[in-house]
Amino acid sequence: MRRPWLGLASIIVLLMVTVWLAFVWFHQVALREAGAEGNAAIQRLGRDLLVSVEKFEHLPYLVGAEQMLTQALQSPDDSARIANANRYLVFAQKRTDVAAVYLMDTEGQTLAASNWDTPASFVGRNYRFRPYFQDALKGGTGRFYAVGATTGEPGFFIAAPILAASRVIGVVAVKIDLNAFEDKWRAEGLQLALADEKGVLFLTTEHAWRYRSLYPLATSVLTQLHETLQYGNLTPDKLIERVGTAPGPQVQAMKVGGVPYLVQGHALDRFGWQLLLFSDPAKPRARGLLAAELVGMALTLLLLLMALVWQYRRRMAERQASMRERAQVVAELEQRIATRTAELTAANDAAVQTGKLALLGQMAAGISHEISQPLTALRTLADNASKFLERQDAGNAGNNLRLIGELCTRMGSIVGELKAFARKEPARLQPVSLKHVIGSSLMLIEPMRHATGTRIVSDDIDRQVMGDPIRLEQVLVNLLRNGIDAMEAQREKEIEIRVQDTEDGHVCVSVQDRGPGLSPDVQQHLFEPFFTTKPSGKGLGLGLALSKAIVREMGGRINATNTHPGARFDLILQPAPTTPHPHASPVD
Repeated sequence: MRRPWLGLASIIVLLMVTVWLAFVWFHQVALREAGAEGNAAIQRLGRDLLVSVEKFEHLPYLVGAEQMLTQALQSPDDSARIANANRYLVFAQKRTDVAAVYLMDTEGQTLAASNWDTPASFVGRNYRFRPYFQDALKGGTGRFYAVGATTGEPGFFIAAPILAASRVIGVVAVKIDLNAFEDKWRAEGLQLALADEKGVLFLTTEHAWRYRSLYPLATSVLTQLHETLQYGNLTPDKLIERVGTAPGPQVQAMKVGGVPYLVQGHALDRFGWQLLLFSDPAKPRARGLLAAELVGMALTLLLLLMALVWQYRRRMAERQASMRERAQVVAELEQRIATRTAELTAANDAAVQTGKLALLGQMAAGISHEISQPLTALRTLADNASKFLERQDAGNAGNNLRLIGELCTRMGSIVGELKAFARKEPARLQPVSLKHVIGSSLMLIEPMRHATGTRIVSDDIDRQVMGDPIRLEQVLVNLLRNGIDAMEAQREKEIEIRVQDTEDGHVCVSVQDRGPGLSPDVQQHLFEPFFTTKPSGKGLGLGLALSKAIVREMGGRINATNTHPGARFDLILQPAPTTPHPHASPVD
């Protein structure tokens, strides 16, 4: 009598275990799929956030290169210079669409600001206690997210030093508003939060989570928050009860205010931040339960079928057909699950590959722009060398091969220059032959000169000046390109390059075009960053601003005047010192 009951109990236990295992397996599958989708989402949004912030990193340096700010720092009691600095900062703020731009002396006192004429003006405020000011004062780039001590509005601050004679004389800072990202995340239907390196959430789609911490903060951290007023007078409280491990790329179970969530983290190591994605754990659980119910139903039907077969042997054929039908349903379900899993995996791989290709495209575009002109010159020289060899003209062929070697060296220098520019290295000053620099610049501009039909006349005079040959070529190529662009609508196009000594012992390189010249308004803003007269898409207004910064770093200056017709740009450079040894050879 006990055997039937033991068999039935064993079958029920086996059914329950099978259903439980089915739930666990399908739940894990759903969690992996949710993790893959969430990881792709937070990586995409993290890249979007980083790109939006990093594009402003060089802005304080460009703004700080303006001479009006240096003059204001050197004469803080001169109201005219302070007024000029205020107007320039207003112009920079409007052109870049940042929240604010302001200038501080070495004591942290704000001398000028883009909001100088508003009730919440930064002028007169002291921000020495802010870490971004302290980092910039040490000669580095300061970065800090905080609630504004004056306005009460949060933002990301980037600061850079202003140097005079290799000494920090002040700090310029910009404030960027990141609150738009919260609206963007909400529009995508996501629950996201951005935590700083201390674990405090400062950007989040949930207002109740803002300025709360992922875990209890140490006394030293709370003291630092109080001293820097990073989040005003708020004391971040513990927000999350950790159920799993620390947030990472994998899905972890956590509680926020007693409510369970699935949490994924993506580290933004560039700034020490972490982007967290919160999702409802009920959805993967519901998928696991649904799959377990289907498996349980299938197993139950199978057991019932077996019982019917045992009880009704005479209906064996009908029962077998029913079993095949039920088995087909289970097979189709498993096939759909496998197909869906493969589709999601393929979609995730495609997203990763697209991100890689986009990054490769950006890198290739930047390098291609810098070396396209040397490559064009290489092709021309190689064709000429081939023709000289056919004519058995070894002398000219050798000269062309020598020039090809110099251009190869130049392309290597360009790559090194790009790396040095990324590291903000100073110019490497050395004696430079102006004849060689002008010749290399003309070779680089030759394709554009030939295409536009421009005639360029140059002196055969050589002078030795102190400078960086690659950066001097960059400045000359920029001036030649601007001159060619200025004469675009003219039939007769001519540019004249002259080298002469100045009365004060410097060397002047003049580049004069025959274009329409410079209007008074253009002359007033000519060397300001982001100012351009070219149509949209043909220039950012940074060429002359960067050229001025390059020449000034070499101890020289650049001037622009009208010559009727046309305009003339004068590069005033320091002459190379003469060697004291009477038999020494000049350095080229």
